[in-house]
Amino acid sequence: MSGFGFTEAQEMFRREVRSFVQRELMPGAKERAKLDSIPQELIKKVADMGLLGINLPEKYGGQASDWISYGIAAEELGRVSPTEALLLLQAPIIGAFLQQREELYEEWMPQIIKGEKLLAFALTEPDCGSDAAAMKTTAIRDGDYYILNGEKVPITYALQADAFVMLAKTDPAAGARGVTGFFVPSELPGITKSHIPFMGFKSFGTASVAMDNVQLPAKYRLGEEGKGFYNAMVGIDPMRLSLGLPCLGAAEQSLEEAIDYAKQRIAFGRPIAKFEGVSFKIAEHATMIEAARLLCYRALWLRDQGIRHTKESSMVKWWCPRVAVNAIHDCLLIFGHVGY
Repeated sequence: MSGFGFTEAQEMFRREVRSFVQRELMPGAKERAKLDSIPQELIKKVADMGLLGINLPEKYGGQASDWISYGIAAEELGRVSPTEALLLLQAPIIGAFLQQREELYEEWMPQIIKGEKLLAFALTEPDCGSDAAAMKTTAIRDGDYYILNGEKVPITYALQADAFVMLAKTDPAAGARGVTGFFVPSELPGITKSHIPFMGFKSFGTASVAMDNVQLPAKYRLGEEGKGFYNAMVGIDPMRLSLGLPCLGAAEQSLEEAIDYAKQRIAFGRPIAKFEGVSFKIAEHATMIEAARLLCYRALWLRDQGIRHTKESSMVKWWCPRVAVNAIHDCLLIFGHVGY
């Protein structure tokens, strides 16, 4: 981002991603939304476009870039569905944890970048949500193993995940200081996945993940014991930003479709876009979306400069979904029963 806009390279990247989205992802999106998982061929298409390797080392198949470009990709993929856009979280969240164990990073990151493996982040629990200090899942050391017990829910991509980056308490009495990160292969004995049939975003493959005396080799611990909460906080800011821009992408696409419809739909002898009850709503939401986008890209710019941006990323996580929901709701009303 140069000055108060995107660089020529970033604009070119946006055009390339938008063309890819319209050509490869838009067709069949409605049908895919009814599935319980993301088709592997779609993940491969996103990977082949290079979008799963943004800001990852080139020696693993990634590409040197910036966080502004990462945001551009998230926004454009969000025009199809957050299901596709959140695949980009593999880099800042999963990658940050796997770096704590170099041999795992070298083994798994190239496969993630190629779209051959899918990992899920398992933090939230039934009784405490994302409150890491209150989590009940435990990982108790037993010789060369940790014994995992507990439940994580709701976990995005859990149904088809090849492994989990999971937080558990190695010292249950130590609160957040007792939380440790682990790499947990999904096929280990004692792990049970239970599908959660969400009303929306079915293809996230969301599930409950229960652990019953799971024996996890100690070599799969990520970082030092008790450092899991700190390591999670390192990745929480890009995660918040990753959640905001796909929401805005969906709102932008909805607004564009509503505008096109309002220009064509005739009522009382003229297009409904001519009525203030419609045109004012469109103008209001266009303004809100643009303001939210600027907040997102400012936070990403701060990250590129190495400047703390926890406040801005928190604002993004709260404000962007709110803006998007309001905009999409009014777009549905512009379409009337057709939108319903």
